[in-house]
Amino acid sequence: MTTLSEPLAAAGRRRSLALLLGAGLAAVAPRRAQATAADTRTQVLRPHVAALPAVALTTMQGEARLLDSALATDVPLVLNFVFTTCSTSCSLQTAVLAQVQREWQGRGRKLQLASITIDPDNDTPEQLRRFAGGFRTGPGWQFYTGRFDDLLRVQKHFDVYRGSKASHPPVLLMRRHARAPWLRVEGFPAAAELVALLESLPAAA
Repeated sequence: MTTLSEPLAAAGRRRSLALLLGAGLAAVAPRRAQATAADTRTQVLRPHVAALPAVALTTMQGEARLLDSALATDVPLVLNFVFTTCSTSCSLQTAVLAQVQREWQGRGRKLQLASITIDPDNDTPEQLRRFAGGFRTGPGWQFYTGRFDDLLRVQKHFDVYRGSKASHPPVLLMRRHARAPWLRVEGFPAAAELVALLESLPAAA
């Protein structure tokens, strides 16, 4: 009976192992793709948000504001949380919102946007102005900074605090006017999705 030499036998074992690994990876790949798709899905929630506290904020022009009065508007409002050294989710979200602003206001409609930094040690009013200018944000969009403890309180009020700035979730909050309920949008919706959500914002609870 003819037997394989040791080198040939080893080569055969390596080929078999490669085939098994290839089959395993092929089976896992669809699950990975599904997980990635699930991670990018948009979730729209209707949270209960308590009355806004009068937390001190500073605009990107260096002017003092209070959170409750700054967000009290009779036009649709979109609120998000950013930090200017974030080159991934914050930049993507800001770019999409800039597109929404241009499209919405291009129809002759009013829209207010508010972006609150979660990194006040770095995000001075000047730094926020530079960040906003990089996305060609228009009138009606204000960026805010403030004291760390005050901004932490705001994050917790809207349930976006996750322990560190690097862990903050991609969240948008919107409402039709100051007396209307909030809508919470999690994920990375396209501009068209956000425009559709703005169109359908409830006027009352």
